[in-house]
Amino acid sequence: MKELLAEDAEKILDADFANLIKKVKAGKPLTVAERARVESRAAGSTDSTAYAKNVVDLAALLGVTRRTIHSWRKLPGAPRPQANGSWSMADWREFIRAHGLKARGAVGASGNEEALKARKLLAEVEDRELRVAIRRSEYVRIAEVRADWTMRIGRAIAVLRSKFENELPPVLSGLDAAGIQKRCRLAIDEVLKALHEDPSAAAAGASSAATAAHPSAASALAAA
Repeated sequence: MKELLAEDAEKILDADFANLIKKVKAGKPLTVAERARVESRAAGSTDSTAYAKNVVDLAALLGVTRRTIHSWRKLPGAPRPQANGSWSMADWREFIRAHGLKARGAVGASGNEEALKARKLLAEVEDRELRVAIRRSEYVRIAEVRADWTMRIGRAIAVLRSKFENELPPVLSGLDAAGIQKRCRLAIDEVLKALHEDPSAAAAGASSAATAAHPSAASALAAA
């Protein structure tokens, strides 16, 4: 009877997983619980709990001792706790699978094929989530970040050279130590401002300042 119940439970889980596959193929988002099921299966586990409350709970869910958890945490790449002190079970299951560690609920060789299917499904879910996040501008392209910081650093270097090579030497020569420190501090603040200021906004501000300083020239350009 127990064997029959186990077989029935396995069939139900398989049917449930098949429904999750259909949901992903239809482009529908997974709930936290559904994603936890996929992540669990991808890591070769039969447990679908999403988060452990603490180390005690983590050890109980993985079927190991707290001493074992502390030993595993010393291994390279071991999962870290969330900000609220909880632990991602998906991260731990994947860590255990990748390092060949032993924990309760792990699937044997017969379950490798199902784990591969789950990992493929999880990759599809993550790929779709990434594309959605990009459309929502939640991510910035590396090339854009590199271009922005290249401009910022270039402006900061220009300010640094202008201040310490041209402006400050004649001014500092007649000041005492306190005065020199004050003028250098102001110069450093301008360099830091150049790093933090939006390059496009700074360029627009400089253009506006130039227009205000030379209104006749601006009028002449507009007329031309």
